[in-house]
Amino acid sequence: MKPGVPAVRRVDGFYLYQVGGQIHPLTELRAWAIPSGQASTVADAEMALYVAEAALEPLLTRSIFNLRTSVWPGQALLQAIRQTKARFAATADKTQAISYADMFPVSNAMATFEAVFGAELALMPLYVVTPKAGFDTSILIEAGARCFPDDVWTKVPEAISDLSFGAKCIAFELFTAAGFHLHRANEAVLRRYWDAVTKGEPRPQSRNMGDYLNEMNQKKVGDDKVKAALKDLKDLHRNPLIHPEHSLETADEAIALMNGVHTVMVYMLKEIPATAALPAVTLPGAVAPPSPTASSGSQP
Repeated sequence: MKPGVPAVRRVDGFYLYQVGGQIHPLTELRAWAIPSGQASTVADAEMALYVAEAALEPLLTRSIFNLRTSVWPGQALLQAIRQTKARFAATADKTQAISYADMFPVSNAMATFEAVFGAELALMPLYVVTPKAGFDTSILIEAGARCFPDDVWTKVPEAISDLSFGAKCIAFELFTAAGFHLHRANEAVLRRYWDAVTKGEPRPQSRNMGDYLNEMNQKKVGDDKVKAALKDLKDLHRNPLIHPEHSLETADEAIALMNGVHTVMVYMLKEIPATAALPAVTLPGAVAPPSPTASSGSQP
């Protein structure tokens, strides 16, 4: 994978339909020897060749599909198109009917390309991501942090990456991986929450959620409801997940964890002051929320 190129990219399904619609008409050109119907003219053929060339060249050289076995048959078809188009360009009478000889190089290359291209597409790793509960699949994959409070961007920006990848893992049914990302994000918010409610006292030496909760109880700081929610997350989700014999098996389990993290984050973020501006450059897998508009003061 090239640096800077995302591992998962959105595919425009209509693109292949459009390319097929632009190339396939080459098979519908009719030579003068066909007894039924009117033969195609040089002008007809030139237009079809022009459109097919414009569609085929990007498909072979610059498309997201990164064709392999179809490339050489495609290049052969592209060469036949260009050679035939050049011959027709030199024809003065554009109303002249085309012949079999005129179109044989194109039709022969076209038959080979369609067969190989069809076989390659049938084996290409194209997948459809099924929806998870009522969540928008595009949001989960491309902007998962938007499933959480916007305050996290300005108050705990270090949590954004894990929130984004946690949501993406749910979309791709990597539920245990989602759990680890979501717990990491929650603990990042918890550390900031500790700083706020203890007025900057040193954090516990361990990164263990239980130690944070024990020390907050000893110091009598932090909201009791927040601490109760954190304890539930620790006991019901985090502690079981760290053991190899346990995992998140279903989307429902992963979404239950995400909802629990979201809930406790809402209340922890209320106590945390903003420490950063909205990022100008987003973290991997995340899309920054839009800034409030000056006119309405609300987010689109």
